[in-house]
Amino acid sequence: MAATLALSLLATGCLSPLAKHATAFSAATATVIDGSEDAYRAAMRLRLREQATASVYAYDKDPTWSPYKDLTPLLTPAQLSARIKVLEGLKAYADTLVDLTSGKPSADLENAAEGVGTNLQGLNQTVATDLSTAIPNVPVMTTAQSNQISTAVLALSEYLIARKVKSSLPKVTQDMNPNIQALCEALNSDIVILRRQADVDYQTLIIQLDQSIRHEGTAVSPYEHRLEIRTLIELADEQKANDDLLGRLQSALHTLAMTHQALAAAVQGNNPESISQKIAELQAAGHDLNTYYKSLPNVF
Repeated sequence: MAATLALSLLATGCLSPLAKHATAFSAATATVIDGSEDAYRAAMRLRLREQATASVYAYDKDPTWSPYKDLTPLLTPAQLSARIKVLEGLKAYADTLVDLTSGKPSADLENAAEGVGTNLQGLNQTVATDLSTAIPNVPVMTTAQSNQISTAVLALSEYLIARKVKSSLPKVTQDMNPNIQALCEALNSDIVILRRQADVDYQTLIIQLDQSIRHEGTAVSPYEHRLEIRTLIELADEQKANDDLLGRLQSALHTLAMTHQALAAAVQGNNPESISQKIAELQAAGHDLNTYYKSLPNVF
C-alpha cells in the first residue's frame, strides 16, 4: 500500500512536498550530526584537561602516579569511533531519503551509503563495550539495552548497504523509525552520563584548587595568588559552558528522533501539517548547537 501511494503521488506530481520535506530533513540532520561529533570531541578534550590539572595535586601525594595508568579518558578511541559511526550512519540514512523522492537515484550517494553501512556493520556485535564509556564505576549496559541497540545498528547498516533507493519513503521511514528512535535514545542516555561525570570532574578540581589557595599562606606571591583565583573563575565558567554544550547536544539528538517520528507519520498521511514545524525545530537545534560550539574558547 505504501509503495502504491508513493507511485500514485509521483504520477500526479504530488510527491514534491515529500521531496521538500526529505531534503529539509536531510540538511537539518547533517547540521545536527556535524555539531554532535564536534561536541563529543570537545567533551573528551575537557576531560583530558581536567585530568591533567587534577594530576598536579595528585603527583606529590601519590608516589606511584603515572601518566600511563592514572589519566582516564572520557571515551577510548574505539568508543569515540563507535559513536561517530552511529552518527555518520544517521546522516547517511537521512541522505538516502532524498534519493527516495528524487526519482533519479544517485550512484555516488548509493556508494557512500554502502561505505558508511559497512563501517557500521560490525558494531552490532560490540555495542555493550564500544557504546559504554571509559569512566570508572559507571553502570554497564543491560542485556536488554545491548540487544535493542544491536538490532538498531544492524538494521541501519543493512539498509545502507542494501541501498534500497527503489523503496518508498513511507515504507522506509515507517520500518526504520523504531531503530532511529533506539539509536538516538542510546546516545541521549550516554550524554546523561557524560554530563554527570563532567560536573563531578569540575567540582572536584575546583574544590582542590580552592583548598590549595586557602592553605598556601605566603608560599606564593600576591601575583601568583591572583592568578590562581582567576583560574578558579575560569574553571567555573568552563564547567557551565561544557554543561551547556552537552545539554544542547542532548536537545538536538532528541529533536532529531522526534522529527523523524513526525516525518514517518506525515508521509503516511498522519498529521502532515506538523512536519514543517518539526523540521524547523530540528534546523534550529542544529544551528544552536553549532553556533554555541563555535563560540567556545579554544580549550574546547
